[in-house]
Amino acid sequence: MLWRHWWHVVRHLRGACPRERTFRWMVVCLAGMTIRTDLLGVTSVVRGLGLCAACYDRLLDLLHSPALQLDTLTRLWCGVVCVQPGLLRVGGRLVLVGDGLKVAKAGKQMPGVKKLHQTSESTTKPEYLFGHSCQAVAVLLQAAASVVAVPLAGRIHEGVVFSNRDQRTLLDKMIALINALQIGEPFVFVADAYYATGKVVHGLLATGNHLVTRVKKNAVAYAPPPAPNTSAPRRRGRPRTYGDKIRVASLLTDDDALSVGRRWTSSASTDCGSRSSGPSSRRCASSGPMPIISGWRP
Repeated sequence: MLWRHWWHVVRHLRGACPRERTFRWMVVCLAGMTIRTDLLGVTSVVRGLGLCAACYDRLLDLLHSPALQLDTLTRLWCGVVCVQPGLLRVGGRLVLVGDGLKVAKAGKQMPGVKKLHQTSESTTKPEYLFGHSCQAVAVLLQAAASVVAVPLAGRIHEGVVFSNRDQRTLLDKMIALINALQIGEPFVFVADAYYATGKVVHGLLATGNHLVTRVKKNAVAYAPPPAPNTSAPRRRGRPRTYGDKIRVASLLTDDDALSVGRRWTSSASTDCGSRSSGPSSRRCASSGPMPIISGWRP
């Protein structure tokens, strides 16, 4: 019965393989990855299914063959996952999570292996290592009383250079990976402070999605610029776009700012609830004593 449900999901991936023989070898590879008891690459797939030694080269040929269309396979897999019941939604939006992963590798001639700097705050990890730098995206699924992450896509984003003209950073490649999923409904992307940058924010807003993350310690905000003095002669140069600089981390240590924020939130919510829906109700959040921040530049 379990394998029947497994086949019901896998058969939807047929469109990623132009030939029937390629699809059958992909099914063999997926079955081996499902039941294997160790993580030793293609060898674990051969051992888990009890295949003969000649199948090792055939599986390697499958993984390196252009007949297996990776982008099409990713889109089909996302289409299968996004229609499953139990997906976690917040405000009617799916919840996607993403992060980077650096895996140490011992093979010196292994493709994609390079010297990587470990940016983790953990003191138990070495500062530099040789390995693969990957980025992955998953969607949250409710399972009983817990929430699990179902992987959607993962790519090696460092060490593999297809063109010397490619100047994209890891942030640009993460946005490209998310857009390649072609999810047909709005979602919220949850990530750590590394992705709290303007590239990620603008890339998600361009497609109608949102980012939930922790603001970096060095992030600054800007107050609205002062109103121009109409009585004085106009000064030369471009008008000011930003006002005074405000360090976001300093607001958490300012008791007065936190108390003002609580009073502004409670008064704004009460004021908004008592007004009817209209143009005036949209401006009620800015009518309190809370200072308005016009710009944020991570």
